Amino acid sequence: GRGGKGSIYVWASGDGGSYDDCNCDGYASSMWTISINSAINDGRTALYDESCSSTLASTFSNGRTRDPEAGV
Repeated sequence: GRGGKGSIYVWASGDGGSYDDCNCDGYASSMWTISINSAINDGRTALYDESCSSTLASTFSNGRTRDPEAGV
């Protein structure tokens, strides 16, 4: 599909929340993978986000925040 240029792998940084770390995920931390995280539209992280040094970029999400008063 890319004229012989190979494949592009985009992988979610993880959804284990503060109890997980995507650096332990073989796919997310692969040098051949682009790892993407998410952020709420006010800049906070979503409830399910994992901290990860392999994350290349973030995109907006409508996920729940760590603040229970913030709503969904």
